[in-house]
Amino acid sequence: MADVLVIDDEENIAFSIRLALQRVGHEVRTAGSVAEGRAAAGEKPPEVAIVDVQLPDGDGLELVEALRADHAELSIIVVTAFGSVARAVEAMKRGANDFLQKPLAMEEVALAVQRCVENRKLRSRLDAFADNQRRSADNVVFVGQCPRIRAVLETAGRIAALDEPPGGGLLSVLILGETGTGKEVLARYIHAGSSRADRPFVHVNCTAIPETLFESELFGHERGTFTDARQARRGLFEIADEGTLFLDEIGDLPAAMQAKLLVAIEQGRFRRLGGSRELRVDVRLIAATNSDLKARVASGEFRRDLYYRLQIFELDLPPLRERGDDLTLLVDHFVQEACRKLRRPTPALTDDARAAIRRYPWPGNVRELAHTLQRAVLLNSHGRLDAHALGLPHAAALSDASAADWASLTYGLTLADLERQAILAALEACGGNVSEAARRLGLSRGGLRHRLQRHNIDADSGDSDAGAEHADDATAQ
Repeated sequence: MADVLVIDDEENIAFSIRLALQRVGHEVRTAGSVAEGRAAAGEKPPEVAIVDVQLPDGDGLELVEALRADHAELSIIVVTAFGSVARAVEAMKRGANDFLQKPLAMEEVALAVQRCVENRKLRSRLDAFADNQRRSADNVVFVGQCPRIRAVLETAGRIAALDEPPGGGLLSVLILGETGTGKEVLARYIHAGSSRADRPFVHVNCTAIPETLFESELFGHERGTFTDARQARRGLFEIADEGTLFLDEIGDLPAAMQAKLLVAIEQGRFRRLGGSRELRVDVRLIAATNSDLKARVASGEFRRDLYYRLQIFELDLPPLRERGDDLTLLVDHFVQEACRKLRRPTPALTDDARAAIRRYPWPGNVRELAHTLQRAVLLNSHGRLDAHALGLPHAAALSDASAADWASLTYGLTLADLERQAILAALEACGGNVSEAARRLGLSRGGLRHRLQRHNIDADSGDSDAGAEHADDATAQ
């Protein structure tokens, strides 16, 4: 219900309006002049004002303009006995939300007030949505400092600043990268850095929509187009108007849809399924894929013209194994983020945990790293995260890797790193028994001790054959 101020010098009309609105639960005050109306609104701003055009001390339309200037959120209904189209247009120009002609039907007045209340709620929800979009945009962070990531982010920033669709079509961007490299995060980063940040960001997973529903999902449909189309429906292109449409896994787009998508991108126009009217939208389109689109073009699975249209701006995200020291930055970022979301104290990562993270190849890239650390933080109760808490495959898996896997498993590691990993893996496999670990590594016990000291590895296992140490220090070299 609303607080309503009725400004009308005809007491019987003001009384009738007051009585009708109070019956449906509104709070109603009355004023009989411009001066009284401004004073009442200044003392307590109403939610809805009903203003008569003819007032004894001034023009009601001038009052409308003054009320609008003083109270931007106020809904105003103008009433007059001298109604005309020109008068109604003038009232709207001055800031009125609705226009009623005397003699008044009280049911019509109540409906006009109810429309104002509903529109006010809708505006509030839209403002809350826009505010939420802005806050979400402010929280978008793409972590990385390696040269390739810096180059990608620099280009992404330039793209974000380009808000005018070139040549009347839609501005398109293509993001390439393995699964889990952060393609959606980069798309949101571009959206957040643009003037569209408070507008919708619509994420479409092309693999999740059945081929028979794809056109309806993207472009919408008119009522009666098919059996279940009981009413017209907007498609995702319309929903994303003035914002960003993110087509994830574009490489799996059905062949029948590729031509229609190309037309929509080229012209910035489309028709709903079953419709004849062309609709125009202003959308930034970002597509992403982990597949080799060039190979798909060569095999005829993906349209060449669509590929080149999407490729106007192309961003290639490197896999995590090729990002060097970014791994350390991402580990710290995801641990802190998980602790903040889960309201947990930040645990310390032990040296063996960091070593396990470095030697693991992360086939799922950044997404796998984030989920691994979140799970470890969730299950942690000791204030520290060790290698066991991460739940990664044992370091001994390195010795079982195929030749094809070896390059990815050891990328960026020095010979000293590999030696340290081999020693840690052997000790873990042998339960800390130095003699057995030395035997498996083809070393004397003294040779392994020498390497333990070199790599600052504590292996005080307390095994029973401490006296079996060989003095073959030549092997240790």
